[in-house]
Amino acid sequence: MPTIIGVEVAKASILCCKLDGDSVPSDLGAFARSYTPVPLLSNSDGVRKLLDLGDCYIIEPTGDYSRIWVDTLKANGKTVLRVNPKRVRALKEYAGIASKSDRYDAAFLAIYGAMNQGDPSAFLSEYAEELRNLTLQHQTLSRAINAQQNRLWQLLSYEWPEACRTKSGTKPQQNREWLQASPPALWRFLAGEKVRGATQRQASLDETIGSGLSGLSVALATQVCDLERQQFPMEERIDALVSAPEFAAYQAVFDKFGFGPMTRAVLLSRIHPFSQFLEDGKPIKIRLPSAKVEGRYHRRDKSLGAFRLALGNGTRLYQSGQISEQRAAGSKLGRTALYLHVKTKIVIIGGRLAQPPRLRQHYDYYHQLGEMPHNQAVMKVASRIVKDLYRDLLATL
Repeated sequence: MPTIIGVEVAKASILCCKLDGDSVPSDLGAFARSYTPVPLLSNSDGVRKLLDLGDCYIIEPTGDYSRIWVDTLKANGKTVLRVNPKRVRALKEYAGIASKSDRYDAAFLAIYGAMNQGDPSAFLSEYAEELRNLTLQHQTLSRAINAQQNRLWQLLSYEWPEACRTKSGTKPQQNREWLQASPPALWRFLAGEKVRGATQRQASLDETIGSGLSGLSVALATQVCDLERQQFPMEERIDALVSAPEFAAYQAVFDKFGFGPMTRAVLLSRIHPFSQFLEDGKPIKIRLPSAKVEGRYHRRDKSLGAFRLALGNGTRLYQSGQISEQRAAGSKLGRTALYLHVKTKIVIIGGRLAQPPRLRQHYDYYHQLGEMPHNQAVMKVASRIVKDLYRDLLATL
């Protein structure tokens, strides 16, 4: 059996726990308290010592901190398995350890790896992890771009107001289309780049009633162009990942919902493989006693509950004294993607476009909610979308 190494990653160092794959400790808590950890610094000597420790390395995905170690281990032919931090935390709490320390975390990473070796569903998908990183990076750039664009419009209304409206009275294009290599022409012109129609734009600028372009506007436009060009290769990679033949069945279901490319990428990064929510290819259903009527029981679909949590549409019960409430739980990334989908495709665009069948149903459902507060209605529709998506994927895959 391979030697399992639990790797707890910090900013400038790591802490490792070495465990034989065929000897899971009988007393998990006692092992975590008594083993000898291996601390290593983030340098060449630390890398060399890490490679000599074992065969299989268990790591929590902690963004850029862990990526450098994952890439190094893979480049040297080691097996690297990423694990959901919530699962390791649950195992640690089951063992009676509530303290948060690198020592305990490294130990339970190794224990979790030894207990679940040979079960791919116990670890995060490599494909999903890459897609998740790409979507997060893309969204980070989008937030920066939006902030710069908002400030640019404010400046242009004073410096070149004629540029804020086209001849038809609409706002000029400000966002680059998906997989379009070049930023919008207005931003490129402001940045001093060559664009079609530059002569007419320059004539308008020369005759403007505004104060004329400031250095800040030029700098902001240059930043917007640079950031959007950084997004383009990310979009190419995302498109290549989600367009792979093995995801054709997912895409066929997504087509019925009218999801945009970024929404599809986020959803796939959270729910692939769909089999992770099932047991022997079937939903996991349990029988529970009713909390309202004694002697009554109801069936609960645990698979649907896990699916909803993966997309940020789940809830968790919080009780303390007289307080009892359900709070939103699950992936914030998935919850945001669904919220934006409802806002753009249903609330804003609505019935103006020819719509796929599921999208039309969700559009009609939104308008049936009547006077419900807006954000509550949006999340109500998002919840309906998640349930319909679960049923359609279950019937298709």
